[in-house]
Order: sequence, then structure tokens, then C-alpha cells
Amino acid sequence: MRLALLPLALVLALPMFGCNKAPTTAPPATPDPAVDAPAPEGDPKPGLTASACEAQGGKVVGDIGDGAVHRPEYRCPDSGEAPIGSIVADPGGPVAIEGAVCCK
Repeated sequence: MRLALLPLALVLALPMFGCNKAPTTAPPATPDPAVDAPAPEGDPKPGLTASACEAQGGKVVGDIGDGAVHRPEYRCPDSGEAPIGSIVADPGGPVAIEGAVCCK
């Protein structure tokens, strides 16, 4: 008889162990200066919005997460030239998490 009640006791006890935490919210994202701000002073690449890049005949090339497009030795895949600028967010538009550059 006791063995027959054991599975029932386990089924009733499981909810007490699984869901006793209140959901948490993620902390607000901190701005990333490499993405959210214009290019730093002394940086040869000016800050451009994606639409300004395309208006100049450029193409937005995103970073894959290793920061390679922001290194001084980076060259654009199609032309082999250095990027003409770092992409900055359009006011009110989406923000690239990893950053991007404008290539011709």
C-alpha cells in the first residue's frame, strides 16, 4: 500500500521544486560606444548612417562579432579597400549590436 502512494506523493511534490521563482527581467543594455556613437576623434573613418552609406554608393558590411571590421587593417571584401566609415544608428532606427562599416 505504501508503495502505491509513493508515485502520487512524488507527483504532488514536484511542482514545489520547479516553479517557485518569480520571472526576472534582463538589465537594460548599456550603450556600446563602438556602435551607438559617432566614430571617435582621430579615427580616420567618419560615422555614417546606413542610408547615408548607401546614398554614397556604399554597402553596409556587418561585423560577425569579433570586431574585425573595426580594426585598422580591415579591407572590404569586394574592393579590397579600407571602409569609408563606421555605421552609426539612424535616430529612432534599429541599432546593430556588433557594429558595421561602409564599404565601396
